[in-house]
Amino acid sequence: MAIALDPHEVLAHWLDNKPYGERTRGDYERAILDWISHIGPAVWKPTTAKARAWASAPDALRTEAWRISVLRGFYGHARDEFDPTLVNPVPVGLRPAVDGLPPGRAPLTPAEVTIYISALDRYDGILPERARALGYLVLGMKLRAHQAVDLDLPELIREQHRVTAKVSLKGGGTELREVPPPVARAIREYLPHRIYAPPYSTEEAGPLITSGRGRRLDSHNTPRDILRAVAATDPLLDHLATTLTTDGLAASPSPFVT
Repeated sequence: MAIALDPHEVLAHWLDNKPYGERTRGDYERAILDWISHIGPAVWKPTTAKARAWASAPDALRTEAWRISVLRGFYGHARDEFDPTLVNPVPVGLRPAVDGLPPGRAPLTPAEVTIYISALDRYDGILPERARALGYLVLGMKLRAHQAVDLDLPELIREQHRVTAKVSLKGGGTELREVPPPVARAIREYLPHRIYAPPYSTEEAGPLITSGRGRRLDSHNTPRDILRAVAATDPLLDHLATTLTTDGLAASPSPFVT
C-alpha cells in the first residue's frame, strides 16, 4: 500500500530514472525534500488544496507553476512505478497557464510581436534558420523553453493536411498539439540546415533544435539568448535585447494561434 512507501526512496528512484541534468536534479530534489518535510506523515494522502498552498507559498524561491509540476512528476512516478492505486493530488489543470508569468517576464505587446516576427524573418546572425524555427515554435505554439528544447524530431507527426507535435509536460507526460502552418513552414525550412552529430543526434532522430555541435540545447539559457540576439537586430526591439525571456514570448499574443 502507498502508506508503506518511503518517500525518500521514491524520490531517489524518480531522479535516478529520468534524464535530468545535474542542476535540474538538484532543484527537484530540494523541492520534494521541502514538500516531504512540510507535509510530514500525510505525504501519501495529501489534498489538492494542501499541494496548492505549498506551491503558492509567498516565500517560495520558485514559481507556483514550477512547484506544482515537480509535485505532479513525483506523485506520477510513485503511482506508475510503486502503487497504481495512488491518486495524484496534483491534477493536470492545477498548473497555472503560461500567461501567468512572474515579474520580469512580461509578454510582448501586439505591435512588438509583429516587429519581432519580422526580425525573425530577416535575421542573418548565427544559425539563422534555427533562430527562426525556435522563435516561431515558442510564439506560435506557446512553448516554454524546456518544451522547445525537449522536442525530438520523430515527435513531429506529418499527416495529410496538418502537422502535430508531442509536446513534453513538465513533471512527465506529453500532449499532442497541432503545429500552425507558419510554424510548420519555419521548421521545414530549418531542417536542411539542422546540425546533427551521432550519437547525440542523427538526420532523422534526436532533438529538433540542436546546438552548433549537434547536441540538445540547454533550456536554462540558450533559447533565451538566441531569442534576444534576434531582438537586438531591430532598433524598435532594442529594449528587449537584454530582457526578453522565452516565457515572455510564449505568453505574447500570437497571430498563429486562433
